[in-house]
Amino acid sequence: MTDRTENRISGGVFFGVVVQGRTITLTLPDRPDPALAGLPRRSATFAGRRPQLEQVLVALAPAAPGATAGTLVVTGLPGTGKTELVLQAAHRALREEGWFPGGVLFVDLYGYDTKRKVSPNRALGTLLRALGIPPEHIPPRIEERALIYRSALGALASAGRRVLVILDDVPATGKIRHLLPSDGSTATLVSSRHSLAELDAPALTLRALPAAEGRELLGEALHTALPEDSRAAVEAGEADRLVALCGGLPLALRILASLLVDVPARPLSHLRRDLEDAHSRLSVLSREQRAVTAAFELSYRKLTKDQAKLFRLISVHPGPDFSTEAAAQLYGESVKETERLLLDLARRHMVDPREPYGRWQQHSLVQLYSWEQLTAGGDDSWREGLGRLLVYLHKMTTLARETLFVPLASRSAAEPRFNDRAAALQWLEAERHTLVAAAIWAHEVGDDLMCLALAVPVSQFLMETRYLEDAERVLNAAIRSSRRRKDSYREASLLSSLGVVLGDKRKLRKSIRTHYKAIKICRRLKKRQALGSALNNLGLSLYEQREFEQAEAAHAEAARLFKHTGDRSGAARALSNIGEALSELGRVKEAARALRKAAKSFRKQGDLRGYAQALGSLAKVTRNDGEAVQAVGLHKRALDLADGLVMPHERAVELSNYAATLTVAGEFEAALAAQQEALRTFKRLGDCLGEARTLGNMACTRQMQGKWNKAVRLHTLALEAFLEGKDDHGLAAELGNLAVALLHQGCNTEALENLELAADLYQRTGDPARAIDTLDYVDRVRRRIGVGL
Repeated sequence: MTDRTENRISGGVFFGVVVQGRTITLTLPDRPDPALAGLPRRSATFAGRRPQLEQVLVALAPAAPGATAGTLVVTGLPGTGKTELVLQAAHRALREEGWFPGGVLFVDLYGYDTKRKVSPNRALGTLLRALGIPPEHIPPRIEERALIYRSALGALASAGRRVLVILDDVPATGKIRHLLPSDGSTATLVSSRHSLAELDAPALTLRALPAAEGRELLGEALHTALPEDSRAAVEAGEADRLVALCGGLPLALRILASLLVDVPARPLSHLRRDLEDAHSRLSVLSREQRAVTAAFELSYRKLTKDQAKLFRLISVHPGPDFSTEAAAQLYGESVKETERLLLDLARRHMVDPREPYGRWQQHSLVQLYSWEQLTAGGDDSWREGLGRLLVYLHKMTTLARETLFVPLASRSAAEPRFNDRAAALQWLEAERHTLVAAAIWAHEVGDDLMCLALAVPVSQFLMETRYLEDAERVLNAAIRSSRRRKDSYREASLLSSLGVVLGDKRKLRKSIRTHYKAIKICRRLKKRQALGSALNNLGLSLYEQREFEQAEAAHAEAARLFKHTGDRSGAARALSNIGEALSELGRVKEAARALRKAAKSFRKQGDLRGYAQALGSLAKVTRNDGEAVQAVGLHKRALDLADGLVMPHERAVELSNYAATLTVAGEFEAALAAQQEALRTFKRLGDCLGEARTLGNMACTRQMQGKWNKAVRLHTLALEAFLEGKDDHGLAAELGNLAVALLHQGCNTEALENLELAADLYQRTGDPARAIDTLDYVDRVRRRIGVGL
C-alpha cells in the first residue's frame, strides 16, 4: 500500500494541460479573435440554391469505408451568396447524426478587405487555440503550425470526433494550402471570389439566379420580415422585372427586400422605376452597411493596373457579351495579351467565360460598376477604343456579308477572313446582339456615318436569318440617320430593305407603301440599278399579297433595268422571281423556262446559293406539272450543294417544299423526316407561316397514309399557326384540307362549316376561282350525305 494517488482521464483527445477540481474559475479574453467566432447565424430565407445545397451536402457526408473526404470550393461573383450557401450547408450537416461529432471550425479570412484581412498564419494560430493547443505550444512558423493543426484534426477524426472546417472569403494565395486538412476524414468547405483551381479540389461556381428563383428569394425575404406581405405574389411581373434589373444577384435582391420592408406600402412598381435608371441603379442598391458597390469595390481594389484598365474598358462594349478580339480593340493591345488579362479577370469572377471559348460576359451590375469607374475621373480616352471597336465590327461584318452573299468569283482579292459561308454565319450569329446595339447606339449619339456603315451589312444578315424585329429596329435607325445626312440614295436602299422586312412580318400594305417610297426616290435620282432592286423587292410583297400579275410586271421591269446596267446577278434574281409569279398564274411552261434560265445564269456566275434557290423553285413547278420523280431529283440537287442553302431559313423552306414533293411521289417517311427538320428551324426562328405550311404538309402526308386522327391534329395546329401568321389565304386552304380529313372521320357538319368558311376567305383574299370550286365541293358533299337538301 502506498500514499500515491492516481487519476486517469479517458474518452477524449487532449492537446494541453487538463485541470480537474470541484470549482474552477476561468477568465476569458475581453473579445474573441475576429478570425474565429463559431459558426455564424444562417439567414432565415434561403431560395434558389437548393440543387447546389444538395451538392454541398453530398460532399460533406461521411465517406464510405476506404474513401477519403476532401475539399469543396464554392466560388462566384461578389454577392452571389457563397457564404450563405456554405452556412446553410454547415447548419444542415451539423444536425445530421454522426456527421461531425467534433463540431465545426469557421474562419473568415476577409480575403479582399485590406483592413480586416487575416493571414493564413494568423488563422492557423486561432484554429490551434480553438482546438485546445496552449498558446505557448504554438510555433511561429506557418509550416510548423500546419503540422500541428493537421495532426490535431487527424487525431480527432481517429477518435470518432470528425470536424467540419469552413474557410470563408479566401484570397488567392498559395499559403492557403496550409489550412487544408490531410487526414482524409476531415471535410473542408472553402468560399472565394477566385476560382482557386490550384487547390485541385472540386469547384461549385454560383451564377445569377433565374427569374423564378429570384422572385422566390424576394418573396420569402419579405414574408419573413412581414408575414402578411404578398407584394411579390400580387406584383409577380414587377418582381420578375426587379430580378432582371438586379441581374439575379442575391445580394441585390436582399437589399431590395430590405428597402421594401422599410416601407410596407411601397409598390414593387415604384422601386422598379427607380432601378430602371441605369445611372442610379447601384446607388439604389444600398442600405446602411450593405451595398452592391461595396462588394464589388473589394475585388476591384485587388486588380493590377492593366487588369483594372481592361475591366473598365469592357463596360463600353455595346453587346450583352463580347469576344476576345473585340476586347482587344477596346484595350488597344494584342489579342494574346488581352486574353491573358481576361483569364485573370475570369479567375476573379469579374468576367465570366461563355461558350464557345473566346467569348465573355459581365454581370449587368458589374458592368454598371465598371462604367462608373471608367467615367469617374472625367477621362474620355475610352472613346478611342470604342472607335476602334466600331471600325472592327464594320470590317468584320462586311467581310462576313461578302462571304455569305457574294459569289466567290465576284469577291474582292483580299485575303479572306472566313474559310466558308458557315464560318461567316457563325461569326454573325455570335455577334448579332452586339451589331444591333452598335448600329442603334451610333444613331443615338449622332454618328450617322457609322450607323449607315453598320446598318447595311447588318440588316442584310438579319433579314436573311429572319431576325425581323432586330432588322426593323436597325433599318429604322439607319433611315433616320440617312435623312439627317440628307443622303437620299442611301435612304431609298434602306426603305426598300425595310419594305422586305415588313412583308416578311405580314404587314403587306405598309410594306408596299414603303417600297413605293423607295421607288419614288430612285426615279427622282435616276438611279437605275437601285430602282431595279426596289422594283424587285416590291414584286416580292405583291406576290405575298397574291397580286401575281402586278408582281410579275414589277419583276420584269426590274430584270430590264438590271440587264441595262449589266447587273447579271440582279437580272437572275428577277428572272427567278418572274418564274415564281408565272407559276402562280398557271403559266407553268413559261415559269419553267424562266427558272431554268435563272438557274443557268446563277451557275455561270458561280452563285451556288442563287442556283440552289432556282433549282428548288423549278422543282415545285415540275411537281405541279405532274413530274414528281423528276422534281425530287431537282430538290436533292438544291439541298446537296455544299455551299448552297447555308442560311437556316432558306434551307428550311426548301426542305418543306421537298417534303411536299416526296409526299406526291409516295415517299411518306422521307417526307415526314424532312418536315420535322424544317419545322424545328421555323419554330426556332419564330416563322409562324413557315411553321403553318410545314404542319399543313405533314397533315397531308398523314392523310395520304390514311392516318386521319393524326392528320386532323396536325391540320388543327396548322390552323392556329396560320391565324398567328395572318395569312387568310393559307388559312382557307388549310380549312379545306381539314374538312377532307373530317369527312373521312364522319364529322360531316364540322367539315361543311370549315368548307363554307374557306370559301368566304378565298373570296375575301381575291381568289374567286377557288371560292367557287370550294362551294361546288360543298354542294357535292351535301348531295352525297343528304344534308341541307
